[in-house]
Amino acid sequence: MNLQKIKEIQAKHSYPSVTITLPTNRTAPDNEKDAIRLKNLVQDVVNRLESEFDKRETQNIVENIQRLADEVDHQYNLDGLVIFASNEFSASYKLPFRLPERASIEDNFVTRDLVYAMNRSPLYLLTILSENGTRLFVGHKDILDEVEDYGFPFSLENVIATASPGQDISHVRDQIVTDHMREIGDALVEAQKATPAPIVVVGVDRNIGHFRDGARNSDDIMLYINSGLSNESEHELAKTIWPQIKDALHAERQKIFDEIGASQGNNRFVSDLNEVWQACIDGRVETLVIEEDLHISAKVSEDGRKLNELEGSFEQTENTYEDIVDEMIEKVLETSGRVKFVDNGSLKEINPTHGLVAITRY
Repeated sequence: MNLQKIKEIQAKHSYPSVTITLPTNRTAPDNEKDAIRLKNLVQDVVNRLESEFDKRETQNIVENIQRLADEVDHQYNLDGLVIFASNEFSASYKLPFRLPERASIEDNFVTRDLVYAMNRSPLYLLTILSENGTRLFVGHKDILDEVEDYGFPFSLENVIATASPGQDISHVRDQIVTDHMREIGDALVEAQKATPAPIVVVGVDRNIGHFRDGARNSDDIMLYINSGLSNESEHELAKTIWPQIKDALHAERQKIFDEIGASQGNNRFVSDLNEVWQACIDGRVETLVIEEDLHISAKVSEDGRKLNELEGSFEQTENTYEDIVDEMIEKVLETSGRVKFVDNGSLKEINPTHGLVAITRY
């Protein structure tokens, strides 16, 4: 699951669309309980579908939900599970971050929890430079999950072995490794498009030097860790380097406030609720910044341009939203904008009435 896949799922609209999310456990005996909790969530959704619709209307959806749930091997759970099912689409994903236990039936799939989790517990891309096999991982805290895509793992063994013996092997070797690092850097760019997370590079000084010389994106790396840790197991490696990555991620997250300040000086900043909504629907939002627990119930005007906040219970209609923030998130992602979550209360001085602001493209 990555941002590109989330965008594809957000584009799917049909009623009913079922979203099931569940926090899961990687180890026994806790992961044995996950199967029971998933079974209960599935049964809850099936009961709700059968009470609202004719069984024939939802038979395909129910069968897909039950099939996807049965296919989950809980011995290999990560930290979260999501199941999507409608008449047109069904899929399940295991995710390296926690999700709430929830079942939703809407006219589209509920993706806010995924975006929220990806930003609240930030991921990072970790590449371990090694001539024997440069590997790529998606990291979440001190847990690493290997990615075998975009050309990873890369190996130099065969390339160096074919070098001409008549050449200065040291010079040829250095040039081969530098070119190899350019290829790795380009692959990281592609990986980052799918999983927009900061990059950490680990390796011995020599290989990091080649990477800095060869990779076109070497200046965009969040953190370099000079170490011969490539021979450690994934578990040992993650435990060793997580404290450094944690500090770097915190500093990275604070950069959004510098961006907000710069946008205020360039007249590319809005904080009024209606102005933020209008910027979202017009595709003008470059970055939407939201406090973690912000939820706003609202009714959209007939022309779609204004919001009227709602309090307490209300009748659900096509113009009322239990959480208009979720709609904003979807519209920003649909137009290739970014969504960043920040601590509760951290935007109070900038926007005293609502915990959100938008940096606009123009």
